[in-house]
Amino acid sequence: MLKLYFAPLTRSIRIKWLLEELEIAHEIVPVAFNRDGDKGFAQHTPAGNFPYIEDGDVALSESGAIVQYILEQYGNGRLEPPVGSLNRASYLHWLHFSEGTAAQPINTTVWLTVYRDDAEKHQAIINAVRGSANHILDKVEQVVSKQAFLAGDQLTGADIMMGFTLWSAKMLGILSDAHPYTVQFLKQLTSRPAFEKALAESRRLQ
Repeated sequence: MLKLYFAPLTRSIRIKWLLEELEIAHEIVPVAFNRDGDKGFAQHTPAGNFPYIEDGDVALSESGAIVQYILEQYGNGRLEPPVGSLNRASYLHWLHFSEGTAAQPINTTVWLTVYRDDAEKHQAIINAVRGSANHILDKVEQVVSKQAFLAGDQLTGADIMMGFTLWSAKMLGILSDAHPYTVQFLKQLTSRPAFEKALAESRRLQ
């Protein structure tokens, strides 16, 4: 059975969400989160980070890689546009944009405001990072103001990837009513039973 190493409030939520959407049987391996930033956030998983899965002989980390692996192995065509379809390029873009671009200002904000106790010394950087985040959210806003999901009219793995990023932004006060369509998009995603189960798991282990 597929094993998901899980710590509360981490990207593990994203993978749990995907597994619930696909109704894939899996085992949760609870892991305490290491908040010691001086050690590079080295986590107590075999890969040293979250998320991390084991599936038979396969061991894998990195959200995007795990999402794609699960969809290829278990998706049976669900939650991703077919190769060669018109929406495939948008799907690939948002699948990787969520971590490659959108998560960066969130990561910096977390580092300076959550894991350090001298945020007041770095306010200029924090403000600049939030400005960068707003620019990124503008791009999301443009898309979800015109269509239900990032890659068309159906939920895909790209929405799950970006959904966790937006949820994190909301928790940090980065996503606000200045991006109303994005706020509504996030509400739509987080009201899904699969996300609610993933969040419930996070709360249970806190």
